Amino acid sequence: MGIEDRDYTRDSSDYTGTLTGFGLDYIPPVVKWIIIANVVVFVAQIFVVRERTPADAKAALDRLPKKQRELVEKQRDAQRKMYEKEGLDPADYEDVAWNGENNVSMIQEWFQLEARQVARGQVWRLLTYAFCHDRFGLWHILFNMLLLYWCAVTLESMLGPREFLFFYLVAAVFAGLVEFAFNLYLGSSIPVVGASGAVMAVGMLYAIHYPRTTIRLFWFWPIEARWVVLFYVLYNLHPLLLALGGTQYFTGSAFACHLGGLAFGFLYYKLNLNLERWWDLLPKPRGSFAWSGSGGRRPPRRASARREPSIDDQVDEILRKIHESGRESLTDAERRLLDRASQRYKDRRDV
Repeated sequence: MGIEDRDYTRDSSDYTGTLTGFGLDYIPPVVKWIIIANVVVFVAQIFVVRERTPADAKAALDRLPKKQRELVEKQRDAQRKMYEKEGLDPADYEDVAWNGENNVSMIQEWFQLEARQVARGQVWRLLTYAFCHDRFGLWHILFNMLLLYWCAVTLESMLGPREFLFFYLVAAVFAGLVEFAFNLYLGSSIPVVGASGAVMAVGMLYAIHYPRTTIRLFWFWPIEARWVVLFYVLYNLHPLLLALGGTQYFTGSAFACHLGGLAFGFLYYKLNLNLERWWDLLPKPRGSFAWSGSGGRRPPRRASARREPSIDDQVDEILRKIHESGRESLTDAERRLLDRASQRYKDRRDV
């Protein structure tokens, strides 16, 4: 029996309807601030720029794997000879090769993941790359933020804001480390940007908990979450295997980073990780406050002989409260509990 089937909720259909919708009436704090941070950095990438120099073209070429670099150099030599034959200035070819880009984003320079820079000690890039996106492609950031919103709202309500924040940040670093190791193996230092690694971890964990939830690809084609994740695994595994086999196959996508995120989401569930507990075990400066997710000091845990109420008992109490006092009387915690319960009941019905 789902929440909507209970007698005392039938006169509150406007609220229970939102539980199974897109949740546009509520965005939990961590998801909200992750999205805001990505948008702010994206705008900064557009405006905080400097002029491109010839050294930038050489640096971009040096980042490529050796075989790809040799191929690009041959293509450029051929293009330069063609320009000379046509009576054109060979230097003009450099502008064509850069697709008309006349500046470089300084924010992206500082944030992007480059294997060689990380190897030199710039370890912050293992996290900051996940807040950068391709400034010339709006779909890059839009798709990542939409996928994050669709899955993470439920996960944050389930895990709690503190644990979800740790999960997201560690997933980004884990995915970055996988991409870093892969690039070192290939001898590549092509910059990587995007939240895709962390978002893939969110998608994997969501699909494990709610495998039969229907997702509409491009808002039209309904497909269950588990098949979407399987598609992403295969889609990213194929080029990874080709690259490891020595085939020069370039997709323009950080497939190793994507697979790293998917792997972390799976391991987080399989190993039953509790990152919040690990954080609490770390030594803290004397007098510091532990964040409980609600902005205050974490209260001490007390042993209790009383049985904790089940989620069904809590849902019954909350829905009685809605019947008697209206949904405006609910606290944020009660709303999150209803969101989580509704997802669980829906998954039960689909099995």
